Amino acid sequence: MMEKWMLFPYVFVGGGLGASLRWLLSITFHSSGLPLWWATLIVNILGTFIYFLSVKMMGNDIIWSQSFLRFGILGSLTTFSTFSYEVAYSVKSGQPLQALAIFGLNILAGVLIAIGMLR
Repeated sequence: MMEKWMLFPYVFVGGGLGASLRWLLSITFHSSGLPLWWATLIVNILGTFIYFLSVKMMGNDIIWSQSFLRFGILGSLTTFSTFSYEVAYSVKSGQPLQALAIFGLNILAGVLIAIGMLR
């Protein structure tokens, strides 16, 4: 097995790709007039599904492909910090039901995907 520090370039490149994909989705949603929190929901659901699919298919050994995909691409594509901001902003903006929907849909979908994929 490779030394763990030698996996850094894979995480670095994957992170750049994931962040770029996240940015493209955000500007696409923004330009289409859809709420930005939908982009966050989609990347969190998709990222969680792909993460657990990779666990199911490749196991948990840390190798270059998992470092590239899980830590790099998916680590930067999924956006918990943005999720947290969008929930807090909705509450601050006087939209507690939207905040609850954002929170509930992101968490529920992620956990249900995880449970389903770990069967």
